[in-house]
Parts: sequence; structure tokens; C-alpha cells
Amino acid sequence: MKKFVWLRWRNWSFAYKLIIIYIPLIVLPSVIGLVILTESYNQASKEEITQHSKVIIDLTADKIDTQISEYDDITLKLITTPEISQLLSKNPTNKFEQIEMQRKLESYVKPIVGEIDTKDIVACVFVTKDGRYVIGNDSRNDYFDSEQTFKNVINEKRGAPVWLNPHFFTINQKELKVFRVGRTIKNYAYQPVGIVYLVINSNWLENILINQVGPEVQLEVVDSLGQHVSGETLPFTEDTDEWSMVKTKYNNWSIVTKYSFDELYESISDMSRFSRGLIVICTLIGLIATYILVMDLIVPIRRMRINMNRGIKGVRPEKMIKFNGAKEICELNDLFISVMYDIYNLMEKGKENEKLKRKFEIKLLQRQLSPHFLYNTLNSIRWIAMIKKQNQIKGLVDALSRLLSYSLRNTDELVSLEEELSIIKEYVKIQKVRYQDFNFVIDIGTKIDDLKILKFLLQPLIENALIHGLSNIEGFGEIILSITMENKILYISVIDNGVGIASDRLSYIQDILNGESLDKHIGLKSIHERIKASYGINYGLNITSEVDKGTTMEVKLPIIRNGE
Repeated sequence: MKKFVWLRWRNWSFAYKLIIIYIPLIVLPSVIGLVILTESYNQASKEEITQHSKVIIDLTADKIDTQISEYDDITLKLITTPEISQLLSKNPTNKFEQIEMQRKLESYVKPIVGEIDTKDIVACVFVTKDGRYVIGNDSRNDYFDSEQTFKNVINEKRGAPVWLNPHFFTINQKELKVFRVGRTIKNYAYQPVGIVYLVINSNWLENILINQVGPEVQLEVVDSLGQHVSGETLPFTEDTDEWSMVKTKYNNWSIVTKYSFDELYESISDMSRFSRGLIVICTLIGLIATYILVMDLIVPIRRMRINMNRGIKGVRPEKMIKFNGAKEICELNDLFISVMYDIYNLMEKGKENEKLKRKFEIKLLQRQLSPHFLYNTLNSIRWIAMIKKQNQIKGLVDALSRLLSYSLRNTDELVSLEEELSIIKEYVKIQKVRYQDFNFVIDIGTKIDDLKILKFLLQPLIENALIHGLSNIEGFGEIILSITMENKILYISVIDNGVGIASDRLSYIQDILNGESLDKHIGLKSIHERIKASYGINYGLNITSEVDKGTTMEVKLPIIRNGE
């Protein structure tokens, strides 16, 4: 197991090894120390700030209780003033008596309530079985006090103050959010004669919630049933230390508090940011040191490896890169480039010798025709001369003369495609004497005026189609010479309708063409190697065949025009 781990370590790059060694020796102790220090400071600060925030919330609850107590005292004075209860015990019989009762109620109420406006106490409303009296601002929808539910809620408390959750009412053509604080009014015999309630603007509670604490604390006031009263609507959960709840004394409200630690613990955050910054600085220093080593050692080694790969792929030495880095590596790279110069020069000399050798071989091929072909042609001439004694002999001899002249007079390796096709026609004219039952068609699908190809490249293909394709068939044979051009590639195909090639024989021939077999007794291999030697490995000869249907030999060549 240890040996396996060691072998894996040996396979890792030097850059990774530097990082792995650097982290536990330098970064890790710094990080652990800073984390412990920061956490200790954060915990102490959190406890102190949380305690301070709870004190503030308790003060907020006291302020709310004080204000509620003041309003409760006002309602208590209203129901305990004998003049008001006696006045409400009377039953006005007409409109004038109601107006007089309204006037007297105002004289009793204003000294108790004080100034009535829409900023604090909006209105004081009395509701009896015989009428409704509003001191202050009335609502367009009567504050909903005509609803029996409203009266029942207040009467159930039997004189105790009832705080109804805030509601929006239209007052003086404005919508105001107000509380309604009501009590039951009783006469001297302790019998209910009606209810009284104060309409109070809810701003007093909202101002306390906003002014008492900062934006880092969110508050919500809910009633005993958990319904929202004021503040922000918060999704309260008891399973986190970000929440707390304080109850008021007088009306059983609860103040739900959510602490925003991101803002409460600003000093803690500063300390944390400082610690993180220090960790980053330590890490950067280590990484910079690692980077210097990498740039001095690893990068030069990688660049030298790139040079070696490029040298293997045949890139010229002058195109290889030189670089800065450790002195020993740079010297090694210079030595490698100098060796590649020597190898390249030797290869160039070898290529020149090989090229010269092939040139002489091609010239030798240009100056000779197949002995069998010459023998068969002369035999055909003799046969015609002996039997028919016609002018066809002259045409046959002329065709042979053109072939001999073409092979000997022109020593250039590249000839025009038109000239090559004209010689192919002469060759076919001679062969038709021997193989009379075949037709030869040239199908040109592109412009060939200025195209050039290798000399005597197509004649061996026609000869192969005649000898191996059409010589043993029954019936009329046909050879089609097709010329097309596609994507800057010239395709020349020799297609016959002969006996075809069996699949195993075809596979054997293709192996020879691809260099997978050492058999050199296939004439088509010479054609294939000649094309690759002249144009490159992307070009050559391809053969497809089907038994009893024929064979297609396709030559793939680059497009070369006059002057190129």
C-alpha cells in the first residue's frame, strides 16, 4: 500500500507537489489560528450585542405599555365621569334633544381627551341604543360600530378596555390606519347604557417601533391570537437565536423580534473580514512563491517537452521556441535544438537523394513500354498486314508512333491532362485491335484546359481494366474514364463492367496499397506509391469492385494548373 502511494506521488507534477507541501506548512497553521481567534471574538461579541438588543426590546415594550396605559386611563375617565353616564341614560325624543346631548358630551369629553385631530386621537365615539354621537372626526363608514360583533366584543369585557386591531378607515377623504379602544358605560345602577371608544392613529405604535431600535432589528406586534397588529410581518420560528418575544402588560400583545446579525455584528464582521484578508494575503504570498518556482522550473520543462513533441512531428528546428528559466533547463533545450538541426540536415539530404533516385526511375519508366505491349502490337500489325492488307495498318502504326514519341521526347514529369487523354485514346485505338468487343468512353465533368497530372499515370489503369477486367467476359465490354473536381480535389476514375474482383482478393490488394503487406508484385502499388511520392500521403489510388459487375479504380489528385 505504501509503495502504491509512493508511486502515485512520483507521478504527480512538480507544481502540485509544491502546492501540497506549501498548504500544510504555511497556510494551514495561519488559517487555523485566525479561525480560532475570530470565532472566540465573534462569540463574545455576539453574546454582548444580543444582551444589549434584548434590553432595548424590553425598553420598547415598556414604552408601548406606558402609551397603552395613558389611552386606557382616558377611556377609564370617560366611563367614570357621572355626568357622561347620566347624560347617556336619557332617551332623547327628538332631533333637538340629540343635538343638545351632542353639545353637552363635547363639553364633558374635551377636557378629558384633550385636542382631537388626525395625528393622535382621531375621534371619541359614544354608541347607545337610541343614537350615536361622534366627538372629533367621523368616518365615512362609521368605524363599523354598527356591527353587532363590534358591540359584543366590548360588552363581553364588562368595562375593561378592549383594543381592536388597526383598520383602515376613510377620514376627511383620507385613508388612516387607526386603533379602536372601547369600554362599556354603566349607569349608577351598574347597568350598561352604551359603549364608548377612542379612535387612535396607529402612528404612535409605528413610531415607537422605528425610533426605539435601528434597522438591524425587525419588530412585529401581534395580539393574543397571533394576528398582526403593527410593524413588519415576520415568519416567526422559535428554533433560532435570531428571534425573541416579549409580552406587554396591559393588552396581552407580544413583540416579536428578529435580529439581523449582519448589521448588529458589524464590528464582528470587520474582524472576520480582517481575518479573511490576512488569510488571503498569506495564501497569495505562498502562491507567488510557488508561481516563481513554477515559472523558473515547471514552465521551461513544459516548453521543452513541447519542443520535443514538435521535433518528433517534423517541425523545423528554427520554428522551435526558446525561453527563459532555470539555466540548466535552458542549456538542455539549446542542446536539443542543435541536435534537431543536425537530424534535420541529414533528413533533407536523404530526401534530396531519394527524390533524385525517383526522378531517374520515372525517367526510366517514361522511356520504356511494356515488352508484352510492344510484342502484341507488332503481332497485330503483322496479322492485319497478312490478312486484310488495308489502310487500318497505317492508323495502327501511327498510333504506336505517337505513343513512342510521347514517352521519349517529353522528359517533364507533369503533362497537361488534355495531352494525357489524347495519348490514352491512341493507346485504346491500338488495344481495340486485340480486344475488339469493348467500348471506351471519356466522361469529363469539369474544365480541364489548364490542368496538369503525372505523365503516363492513366495508361496502366486502362491496361489493368482490359487485361483483368474485360478479357474474360462474355459479351460487350465497356471502360469509362470519368473526370470530376470537388473541393479543390481532382478525381479520375477508370470504371469497367468486367468480371470484378473477389472480396478476399480485393482485401489483399487494398492491404498491399496501404502498406500492410510486403508483396510487391502488384503493378497498381507502383502507381499508388508514385502518387504519394509526388503529391503527399493524402492522395493515391482507391479500388472498389463487385464480382460479375465490374471494378472502379479512382485516383485522387491535387489540382495543379499551368504555372504552378
